[in-house]
Amino acid sequence: MFIAVALWLAPVFTVGLIGLGSGPVVAGVIACLFAVAISWQASGPLARTLAAALGGRPVLAGLAMLVAAVAIALIARESVFMADSTQSAYSIIPADPWRVEHSCMSAYFEAAQFVQAGTDNIYNPKLYQPRHIGSFNVDSYHYPPPFLLVPRAFRLITTDFFQLRALWFAVQAVVLAGAMAALAVWIGGMIGGFALLGSVFVLSAPPVLFSLQIGNFQTTAVALGAVALVLLVTRRITAGAFILAYVALSKIFPGALFVYLLSARRWRAVAWTAGAGVALLVLSVWVLGMHPFEDFVHHEVPALANGQAFPQSERLNVAQSNQSFYGLTVRLRVLGAHWLDQAAGLRATSLYGLLMVALAAFAGWKSKIVFSSSADRAGLIQTAIALMTLVSFRSPFVGGAYGLVSTLWLSSLLAASAETRKARALWALAFVVCAVGNRLTPSPGSPPTTFWLIVSAGILVAAMATSIWAVVRSTTLTGNENATPPTPLEDHHRPNYGA
Repeated sequence: MFIAVALWLAPVFTVGLIGLGSGPVVAGVIACLFAVAISWQASGPLARTLAAALGGRPVLAGLAMLVAAVAIALIARESVFMADSTQSAYSIIPADPWRVEHSCMSAYFEAAQFVQAGTDNIYNPKLYQPRHIGSFNVDSYHYPPPFLLVPRAFRLITTDFFQLRALWFAVQAVVLAGAMAALAVWIGGMIGGFALLGSVFVLSAPPVLFSLQIGNFQTTAVALGAVALVLLVTRRITAGAFILAYVALSKIFPGALFVYLLSARRWRAVAWTAGAGVALLVLSVWVLGMHPFEDFVHHEVPALANGQAFPQSERLNVAQSNQSFYGLTVRLRVLGAHWLDQAAGLRATSLYGLLMVALAAFAGWKSKIVFSSSADRAGLIQTAIALMTLVSFRSPFVGGAYGLVSTLWLSSLLAASAETRKARALWALAFVVCAVGNRLTPSPGSPPTTFWLIVSAGILVAAMATSIWAVVRSTTLTGNENATPPTPLEDHHRPNYGA
């Protein structure tokens, strides 16, 4: 475990240090030292957690070693491209020019720069397209202003796009891997061991690697949202409140967890999160000024409501890769449901969003947030990921590259907590279908085909069904309400854990 963690972290840290301005050789040496130090601390809890699943299963242990080797090789390969953008042969899909040249992070970089320069209406798409930074197409910015607090802070470190791209990649990779590992340790027991093993599969999945390559924040928002919910219900309220407030103000969909907590009558967590949200809004106005907020309300919100913010969602060559509920309506329109025009599709999407918020409220009201077993803890995390996934599909456009990452993570957790081999095999199959199907789906630059419209629609429906099932299932589970909530990363091998 020590060697595997160190080998995975070393290339990621190297890219991050290059982003901070270090030379490749110096960055590599320092990164190895950091990787060894962190692995030394983390390998103990991780090894104990994994042993609960692999003990007495030599075939599974061999498979785990093989998948870990693949994950290490893939992240090392990708790190070459993230450290040097001219090395496109090391990108995830080098034969696809659109995927090589796409960078969601470019929008964050440019928007932070426009805010600093006092540019009028940072949501004006003409500021971003058609433009390039080196070989990368500049993406348009659509997030609420508070998100820019982090990109703005990164600009204090470097104003060079390519350095920031490298640093952003390292931070996102560490946050995602760290969240999955920490939550698996927190779950504990055999389920935690299988969850940790599943995280290795997740980190090897093409959609996850491509999401890290383009730097889209959604993957990180889901990871932080899940961690925040655990912190909020395990007496780490201050940290959890600020994390959840930031991701909710930045990406909206993690706000489903706030609804969940409110309906669950977790008043202290709700109050702290609301207070943290107000504090972050005040800080955003102080750092960014009022103009971005005025631009968001008067320009971006109407554009999101009428579909103008994502005109590409109407193009046939994009429909097959749009992993959102609205993307589903566009597919159906193309396949013959002519009554589902843009206006009808947008109305249906708004109704879908309201239903998902209602589902979050219902789940919070009915669920028992307890920690008497590993199954309880796994169920809480599954609910968090499922709710965020469902609400994220409310957006008019969700790129296939990052839209299914949370579904892959959720599927791995459902497989980990399955009570029978048949159920575990079913969730493993769902994982493979989402990972491989999304990998094979043509990029937005490819001509649309009826086959891929149907396949991609099926994958999206399966992703929605998986999340809905996980949420509904959580409302039927019961636990020991008198159990004492454990703190995150507490040693789960103590006899009195959770008692």
